[in-house]
Amino acid sequence: MKKTQLIILLLLPITIFGQSKFNVEAHGSSLLIKSDAGLAYGAGIGYQASSRINLVLGYLNGTIDSDFIDDDYSINKYYFNVDYRFNKENSKFGIASIMGFSYMDFDEKLNLNDGNGFGMDLGANTFITQNENFEYGFKLISTFNSESPGAILETGLYVKYKF
Repeated sequence: MKKTQLIILLLLPITIFGQSKFNVEAHGSSLLIKSDAGLAYGAGIGYQASSRINLVLGYLNGTIDSDFIDDDYSINKYYFNVDYRFNKENSKFGIASIMGFSYMDFDEKLNLNDGNGFGMDLGANTFITQNENFEYGFKLISTFNSESPGAILETGLYVKYKF
């Protein structure tokens, strides 16, 4: 019931005030942490602050296959990113830089001191604009986190729909 209420609270303002400035995105990624690898998926809600700046609030969930602990472990990432588009808005192809902050929650199997912590995201994405509402592309993000067992690299495809 709480998940349904949360979805309604998130989607209701978008439908009531549905302007062309709001967007939603979904992505599937390959997640690399030190020498461990796994798959992740996520979603985000964005706001187009200007023709070049997009603010994104999102969530990522992944399962990592680890040789170090001989078991799989999960990771959750909550992030706030700012995407800055380098070329003009009406261009069909584009590239954007990504900078933001994240909060990561690691599985208890890793035996970390705290198990969660704040970090910083830096990356880039390349994309193709299919029409004025639909966009898809490739995303590459490196996350620097104080509690992580190693370097974190996220690479994958994403789809964005603009309202």
